[in-house]
Amino acid sequence: MTTKPPWVRLLARGLLYGTAIFVGLPLATSQMLVGTLRSGTFEPWAPWTEVSVPSEDLALRAWMAEGDGERAAAVVVHGLGDSLDSYVDIGGTLHHRGHTVLLLDLRAHGGSGGRLTTFGGHERQDVRAALGFLRERGLGERGFVLLGTSMGAVSVIHAAVGEPDVRAVVGEAPFDSYRGTVLHHARLYYGLPEWFPLIPAAIRVAEWRANFDADDVDAVAAAGKLTAPLLLIRDGEDMRLPEEVVRRVYDAHPGPKTLWVAEGAGHSGASRTRGYWETVLGFLEEQGL
Repeated sequence: MTTKPPWVRLLARGLLYGTAIFVGLPLATSQMLVGTLRSGTFEPWAPWTEVSVPSEDLALRAWMAEGDGERAAAVVVHGLGDSLDSYVDIGGTLHHRGHTVLLLDLRAHGGSGGRLTTFGGHERQDVRAALGFLRERGLGERGFVLLGTSMGAVSVIHAAVGEPDVRAVVGEAPFDSYRGTVLHHARLYYGLPEWFPLIPAAIRVAEWRANFDADDVDAVAAAGKLTAPLLLIRDGEDMRLPEEVVRRVYDAHPGPKTLWVAEGAGHSGASRTRGYWETVLGFLEEQGL
């Protein structure tokens, strides 16, 4: 039996370790960016009806309740790892006010199709698909109000750009940009510095796996192009998205705009705090909605 020279074994070992470090680690880390845990779903009850909204090649689960036709239709969008089921109370309040309401499960969430998430990269198309769904049924004659939380907030801000019948946008806890929020959370949860090379490598792999451009997920840039009035909500006790992050999005918008701090609210928890509905409904009234 021929014994391989030491340099061959050393090269093979180096290739193995190099592949694990430079391919395996970014690939595994990218799963944290594009993967999602689906929350449980429920069957609808009156006045909700479950509908299927086509978005690109996916079928999205949504609940819809038709209003009185006198107010703008509302599309409500959840955040990462959540589903429309968490927003039935919000939708119910809007429906009681007369709005047609569509609660949407974004791709790879709840009961919708898809396996990968992009923090708003493709999800903006899901929101636009919901707008098209309502328009086709004659339910958008009074225009639209878009409401989103966290990733949903970024998605609705992006989706509203260039849509003249979107008459108002309400965003709770939006992040500023894809790269910015990944770096922030890597530092917050894992203590990783911004220069740590694993982070951009994982983002690059996530872009390849989910077929999107991370630099295009930029709520600050989108807010600068948005013409609809904007209400941004900063959750007062949210360590994940501090005020300076939300304010970057707010400062970019040309107006009309309002920034409200939900005192005592954790991430995505504003609707459970005092003053939420007074603020949201007051903003809609100001816009004639």
